[in-house]
Amino acid sequence: MKGILIVSHGTLDQRAKARSLDLLFEENKQRADIVLACFVSKKTIAGQNVLSLDQAMKKMLDLGVDDLHIYNTFVIPGDIYHQFLTTIIPYEAFFKRLVIEKPLLHENCDFSLLARMLTREYAMKSNRTYLLIGHGSTIQTNKLYAHLEAAFKKQAMTNVHLVLIHGHPSIDDVMPTLNKKQKIMLCPLMMSTGHHVAHDVKQFKKSSIETKLLENNFDVEVLDQGLAEYRTIRDYIMHNEKTSI
Repeated sequence: MKGILIVSHGTLDQRAKARSLDLLFEENKQRADIVLACFVSKKTIAGQNVLSLDQAMKKMLDLGVDDLHIYNTFVIPGDIYHQFLTTIIPYEAFFKRLVIEKPLLHENCDFSLLARMLTREYAMKSNRTYLLIGHGSTIQTNKLYAHLEAAFKKQAMTNVHLVLIHGHPSIDDVMPTLNKKQKIMLCPLMMSTGHHVAHDVKQFKKSSIETKLLENNFDVEVLDQGLAEYRTIRDYIMHNEKTSI
């Protein structure tokens, strides 16, 4: 029996989840005999009636799935992605076939493709500056974000910059390079909006990215949409297969 498991970090924002992660499940629930969604964030699992990754893997076995295809919504192969792999690998022996897809940004072609998709989805204009706000991970993994910025530059989009919530480049690193004559568009490079956008991006606290820019007299707008709210990106996650094992 074939199964599909869609794994996400999660969010406590139910409206954001409905606009993004829930759509991944709804659009793909007919693609296999059993299709489940699960989450790895402890806060998401504790606060909602959802499956953890361990629970979902055990449920697949209980339901008789022996051919399992696992998709994930991680942006980069950071710490959370590797924890996800660590949880799954012990189950490999119990399936006849187990396929695990890689994160959104992993192969060289992913960076240029995402740059093109975001250019279209954000309807990017040359007279604005776009700051893509990533979560950030380890120093080594954070270097992958630089590849995405380089992909925009190859497409002559020199007004796109990466800013990380955890790590560098931070907003303090990037701010001195920005043009105050251009409107700054803050674009979350996360699958769904929620805590990080509300607390670290928007004008919610003094240390937020928007607050720091406003205090330095920039004209700022926050695009309150996660990556998984865009159909093109959802399709890329679920149909552009780049198998891990």
